[in-house]
Amino acid sequence: MDLGAVMQEIADELDTIADLRVYGYPADSVNAPAAIVTYPGELTYDGSYGRGMDRIPDLTVVVLVGKVSERTARDRISQYCNGSGSASIKAVVEAGTYTEFDTVRVASVSFDIVAIAAVEYLAATFTLDIAGQGA
Repeated sequence: MDLGAVMQEIADELDTIADLRVYGYPADSVNAPAAIVTYPGELTYDGSYGRGMDRIPDLTVVVLVGKVSERTARDRISQYCNGSGSASIKAVVEAGTYTEFDTVRVASVSFDIVAIAAVEYLAATFTLDIAGQGA
């Protein structure tokens, strides 16, 4: 799998969510609400015989919505964390059609406060498990 192409395909799919700005790479500054596809912790090779499968067990998508203290931030992040619906990160990513990999599963989401360019945002970090043909 080509890591850059995988990250871009995930970003392209997320870009179908209305009113969500999407970055296919870690950006220096963002305008919330925004989704940022970040680098994985690891990429494993040769999961099956003859370069049959590579795997990215922890590609992350960080969704930033606004100040933690804003009620609208809570409401917006809730939409992105739903298991279904047009704004659901899980539903949108898992329903996508991809050419750079074979399977994707949104495995989990965690919450934090993330600072980008000295601005603190309420953030949801989605962990994706991706597998595809080795190259």
